Amino acid sequence: MGDAKNFPGFLSDLMVKWLDFFERETVDKITYLGLFTWKDTVSKKNAKKTKKKVVLDANNKIFIRTLPSEYSIYFNEISESCLQVLIIQDLEIGFKRTAFEYYYSDETFSKERKELM
Repeated sequence: MGDAKNFPGFLSDLMVKWLDFFERETVDKITYLGLFTWKDTVSKKNAKKTKKKVVLDANNKIFIRTLPSEYSIYFNEISESCLQVLIIQDLEIGFKRTAFEYYYSDETFSKERKELM
């Protein structure tokens, strides 16, 4: 897909490897690349319950191209071998957000079964 030098400077080697591993065939669909973090928030209905909210990093986000539908990928690197990936897709009925955790070992990625959101 390309060298890390062709990607924004905020993308780590692990993020570039993930893009190459999972998005090699669909790289032309990507409209935004960026970083995200999690923020713990308190439930409005039950103050004892907390939930995680996605926070997109506006300073580390890059617009790639204009397309009829959005396909954005955001990363949260937990460690040198653990990466959380948030994908936002614009569908005809609205937006779909999915977030999974991936582990990198022996030149391959494994995806956790449970979705983070």
